[in-house]
Amino acid sequence: MSERTEKRDSDLENRSSELDRELKEISEKASHLANIRGVCFLGVLAFVILYFSQDRNLPYLIGALVCLLIFIGLIIRHGKIKAKAKRIAVLSEINEQYIARTLHDFSKLEDDGSDLKVEKHPFAGDLDLFGPKSLFALINVAHTAYGRRQLRKWLLTADSEEMDLQQIKDRQAAVEELASQIVLVQELEAETKMNVKKKGSPQALLAFIASEVKRSKTINLIRIVNTCLMWASLIVAIIFGGYVFFAPLAFFVIQQFLMAVTYKNNAITFTLVEKFYPELRAYSNIFSAIESVEVKSDYLVSLKKRLFGEDEAEGKGQSASNQLSSLYKICLLIQARMQPLLYFILNTVLPFDELCLHLLENWRKESGSKIPEKLDAIGEWEALMSLSTVRMIYPEAGVPEIVNQEEPFFRGEGIGHPLISEKTLVRNDFILEKGCAMITGSNMSGKTTLLRTVGINSVLAFAGAVCPCTSLKLSLMNIGASMRIEDNLGEGVSTFYAELVKIERIVKMAESGRPLLFLIDEIFRGTNSKDRTDGAWTVLNKLHKPTIIGLMSTHDYELCKMNTNNEVDLVYYHFSEFYDDDGLHFDYKLKNGMSTETNAKYLMKLVGITD
Repeated sequence: MSERTEKRDSDLENRSSELDRELKEISEKASHLANIRGVCFLGVLAFVILYFSQDRNLPYLIGALVCLLIFIGLIIRHGKIKAKAKRIAVLSEINEQYIARTLHDFSKLEDDGSDLKVEKHPFAGDLDLFGPKSLFALINVAHTAYGRRQLRKWLLTADSEEMDLQQIKDRQAAVEELASQIVLVQELEAETKMNVKKKGSPQALLAFIASEVKRSKTINLIRIVNTCLMWASLIVAIIFGGYVFFAPLAFFVIQQFLMAVTYKNNAITFTLVEKFYPELRAYSNIFSAIESVEVKSDYLVSLKKRLFGEDEAEGKGQSASNQLSSLYKICLLIQARMQPLLYFILNTVLPFDELCLHLLENWRKESGSKIPEKLDAIGEWEALMSLSTVRMIYPEAGVPEIVNQEEPFFRGEGIGHPLISEKTLVRNDFILEKGCAMITGSNMSGKTTLLRTVGINSVLAFAGAVCPCTSLKLSLMNIGASMRIEDNLGEGVSTFYAELVKIERIVKMAESGRPLLFLIDEIFRGTNSKDRTDGAWTVLNKLHKPTIIGLMSTHDYELCKMNTNNEVDLVYYHFSEFYDDDGLHFDYKLKNGMSTETNAKYLMKLVGITD
């Protein structure tokens, strides 16, 4: 175990112990306050009884009031302590999940991104990016829909028609900064985890922002005039008396009529407010937490600026948290009119609904259009936090060096598969400057794992994360894979046809002219040997272009012998095994050249098929 790995494990264990200690202390404090609160409540009852039983002696009443004030203060204090205890419990859970990531214990990593799967994707399914025990499950710390979608987008960067190298480098710098502050990242995750109850976006808020508050200017004016006349006539009636009271009564009746006329139209907007009102404080808290963080990398600085809108230093604009806080205060007014009695009173003495609608529309015009972009900024921040966990999982990970050139290449030293636990991970060097690497070897020796290792490390590199490697240098390139082949009897699709579809997709990607990395595992395994060999050779020729490199694993040694005239740039690697008294063993180390070994007969004997 390396020094960095030991330090990581020590830091996580120490944090776990510290959080457990804090939670125990605060729980004891909460229990102590609960006992004192109970005593104060009994004190209130005792003083009240004494007050009424002792001829209403004033000191007893004062004593009851003092105990009541202390009781109320303790309730407020106890509420704050419970909130703090909840936060510490959430932080403890998050830290345990970090420990689970280092152990690749997926049972504690509930969000595997299954809902984010992309059907018929060029490489996502083949490289286990989403779903059970996937890369997403391992690294994701996002709890908002924005963060989860942004992480998916970056993991699928290699499917983009235009890959921006500068954006990738900006993400790398931001990820490294966050990776050096695990406690900060955990604190920010706790903020989103506590405040976002579902993996959804605030749809009701966005619907309100996109809509227009419907108000009738004519009725609004009539309501204002009628309210003023009603109060003016009431004051006159109070002063002069007599039949003058009929005037305020008439205006009161008109007020009720106007309330009835506008109620249905106003209810549409207010019902929408009811739906997004609970989310406002949550997202305001998230905004506030991010706004208070000190950052250095250009990307993180730009994200903070987006939350503040215009230049904060010049005092322009308003922070995202303040904007949502302003809307929250308006919603508090609206909550008051949700009670039938208060609705009647408030709208009788004032044009209350019209006032609320006016405030809502002003907020929507001044701040509403800026909120969606700021919600997107939360998503980018969460996605960067997720990518930073790779550094924690693999403390010795290297920062990929990526270049933008027409001829693709991949040079990896000590590369390993990130979904394999560090304790069992076997690393290999792999270099491919041009053409195709033909990977041979017997069953279970590591061929498919190598293809996935190259593919998933490229995915991490283009996303902006570090990789489990000593060093990695590669060019920008799209990825096309044919590895995990599934038939579909419902659609009448055989395994062979399903593979043909995937191979066809890779060939079409090759025709785009963009740099391409292809990964093909056991090509045409579902057909006879002659067709398999001929078909594979045809595919190799179609993919033989200066802008394309790839890996192909095969058991077909006849295919390896077909390149007699060097029509295709091929380089050969293989995996091997060894036997001893304990049976068959694999070292999973990549070797140069072509394999001639097979272990099929041994494996059949091992499971009892042959003698």
